[in-house]
Amino acid sequence: MKQKFKIWLRAARPFSLTASIIPVTIGAIFAAKEAKFQFIYYLLSLLAAVLLQASVNMLNDYDDFINKVDTKESGSSSGVIFENLLTPEELSKGGRLVLTLGCSLGLFLAFEKGAFILILGAMGALSGYFYTGKPLMLKYRGLGNPLVFIIFGPLMMLGGYFVQIQRISTSVLLLSIPVGLLTTAILHANDIRDIYNDEKAGIKTISIIIGRANSCYIYSGLISLSYISVLAMTYYGVTPIWSLLCLITLPTALKNINKLRVSNGSNSELATLDQETAKLQGQFGVILIISILFSYVR
Repeated sequence: MKQKFKIWLRAARPFSLTASIIPVTIGAIFAAKEAKFQFIYYLLSLLAAVLLQASVNMLNDYDDFINKVDTKESGSSSGVIFENLLTPEELSKGGRLVLTLGCSLGLFLAFEKGAFILILGAMGALSGYFYTGKPLMLKYRGLGNPLVFIIFGPLMMLGGYFVQIQRISTSVLLLSIPVGLLTTAILHANDIRDIYNDEKAGIKTISIIIGRANSCYIYSGLISLSYISVLAMTYYGVTPIWSLLCLITLPTALKNINKLRVSNGSNSELATLDQETAKLQGQFGVILIISILFSYVR
């Protein structure tokens, strides 16, 4: 039983789950300065978001396997199918079950907190399912990057905020920009690494459409704009002065950019860049959360 749990946890790609944890948490604590923090509803919204992302990860693995986008040599999936830990059918059923659980929680939150949560939840669930699912297969049509930015930026952060306070905020939308950009950089790093295999499979990602060199510029831009946006928001008072602590992670960001620059297209050099970018997003997000909490201390 314990071994089976570890397999399913691996299929969920836990290293990437900060992509949903960070925006929901920031949205919730940002609302705390205007209303009493509702911890239980925060946990429920966080769980719904994590289940949504985990289901997308599983279904993406299944779809990439079925469509021959991922192979044993590509090393771009969780590996649970190729190592015969789960069958494709088991992974598909598991992904759909996790998605159903996440949607059920979303329906409960919509019933408790208003129809806007239903709208956000429906957008997230449908976008997640059709990310690689038929008939839309959005990632295969070059729409992966903007979709990830929307889901893991404005959508999840607004959801975390609205559950607490039942209204939307321009400040929260602005705050979602650096988090969404860094999360998009995780996917973009993955797509750059997989250009050869994705081209071979006949799909189109942004990296394939614009080429490797331009994709490297896009990656650098996503990372750089994350820091620039925090500097701008701090200057204009959207975020507290403590938010400048995010600059602590700048050496890690520059290291990732340099790693991509000197890779010369080598997949072995880029094998872990998506995971390293996920770590950067997590560190950046945690510091941003702490900086907001610091601003509440008088």
